[in-house]
Amino acid sequence: MAAFFSSKKKDDWFLDAEQREYLKKTFSQVLQDQVAINIYTDDEKNPYSEFTINFIRDLHRLDEKIQYAVIGLEDERAISAGIKGPLAIDIQPDKYGIRFLGAPAGEEGQAFIQALIMVSTGNSFLSPVSKKILNRLDEKRMVQVFVNPQCPYCPAQVGNAIKAAVELPGLVRMECVEISQNMELADKYGVSTVPHTVYDEGRLFTLGLVPEETFVSELVTLTPGQTIFTSAESIEKESYDLVIVGAGPAGLTAGIYAARSGLRTIVLEKSVVGGQVALTPVVENYPGFASIPGKQLMEIIEAQAREYVQTSSGEEVLEIRLGREIEISTNKGGYLCRAVVLATGGTWKKLGLSGENRFHGRGVSYCAQCDGYFYKQKPVMVVGGGNTALTDALYLKNIGAEVSIVHRRDEFRGEKHLSDQIQKEGIPVYWSHVVKEILGETNLRGVVLTDLKTGKEKTMDVSGLFVAIGIKPNSDFFDYLGLDKDESGFIRTDRFGRTSIPRIYAAGDITRGLKQIVIAVGQGASAAMIVFEDLKKMS
Repeated sequence: MAAFFSSKKKDDWFLDAEQREYLKKTFSQVLQDQVAINIYTDDEKNPYSEFTINFIRDLHRLDEKIQYAVIGLEDERAISAGIKGPLAIDIQPDKYGIRFLGAPAGEEGQAFIQALIMVSTGNSFLSPVSKKILNRLDEKRMVQVFVNPQCPYCPAQVGNAIKAAVELPGLVRMECVEISQNMELADKYGVSTVPHTVYDEGRLFTLGLVPEETFVSELVTLTPGQTIFTSAESIEKESYDLVIVGAGPAGLTAGIYAARSGLRTIVLEKSVVGGQVALTPVVENYPGFASIPGKQLMEIIEAQAREYVQTSSGEEVLEIRLGREIEISTNKGGYLCRAVVLATGGTWKKLGLSGENRFHGRGVSYCAQCDGYFYKQKPVMVVGGGNTALTDALYLKNIGAEVSIVHRRDEFRGEKHLSDQIQKEGIPVYWSHVVKEILGETNLRGVVLTDLKTGKEKTMDVSGLFVAIGIKPNSDFFDYLGLDKDESGFIRTDRFGRTSIPRIYAAGDITRGLKQIVIAVGQGASAAMIVFEDLKKMS
């Protein structure tokens, strides 16, 4: 019988000093009630189990409200809990159905810490609208979110499931399933992209991160893409000088400069902070960093932004109404403001081929960092010739995929050093070729390429197709405003970020021009400063 561990002092910390300082401060401020954690493992010396035990042991040493026990799979508690895998973690199992299958390593460490805070406080942190939706649930639900440690979108989707389990402990159970440690379970549900969410053991499958309100709506209705709209009119609209829509490099920088100018500002982000940069394996030559992972760069920018400006993740803008005051409605309520900066960036362009949508998550991917893990030692193809395509190809090569590139031109558009690296790594390139057809039944099994110079076709056996052919601006939603846009949908602005409509500004990849992080940052700063100047003249 394993007992809860005591806080016997040790010098061999697993967490580094910076992590310990941050977590100790956080726990001291927010933890309220004791949290019991059960670690079920068939081998304490297994690397995943060892990681988990050391990690949670350190959390206990930082705050004794966190208690834990290590339990063998032959123990009665493991058997009664229905533990079958090599490693599982239950959080406050006497009250909540919150389980992690696999070590909470990488990005999932965030979700694990969030779970501890929610359980200790008894607060789900769901929005009032989400609570109204979830309270319609009158039958039990089981949610499994499949993740990998590199996926930046996974923690937020896991967080959605944890919130629901805390809000309705008698009805909702959840599991965060780390795929590399639970391949049999992942194979059972055909998981080949993350986050992949399974409801009630297969009654509903969804791909990707969805807003909180959509998640709870899907949980209640078991209908994909369903959002139950509830009235938010009773929620008082807060007033701001500036509302920024989008929390990528441009939006966060605009927030910093606007707040420093004395403008009361909020940044709204419907997904996760960081935008496309958070998915970039490596960013090179951003000023101050010769080389840095995109996720890390955005964490640094986000941390600085939070020192100045409020940021609300998972908050989607539903409507912008122009008037003496600009009125913004969101899935969580609304705001009144004097000006708006649109910094919603872009989304991946698609090939537009038959079967592309059907095979998304079953071989077709737009995120190498999210889904590359599934294709180790498998043949994959990257479509494109810009920086993103070349970076994706190098990343896939590095993790062990058998990668090739198909590009419609006879030279790359990406930077020379990336092109040189492709050649150095010996990655095959099909110049002047396009993908004509995607082959497969339930999963991608190959593609048909067309040589643009000769017209000849060839069939290639590939398990994964990673599309990186540029971005489409996220501007269609704002068409009703009547903003002036170019033929590709990018919003036209002057050199300061002013659009064709007064008090509406735009910055970053939603606008015309070069798509570089440093340019987006500059545009965000410029837009915020001109907002300050314009509003001062109107006062």
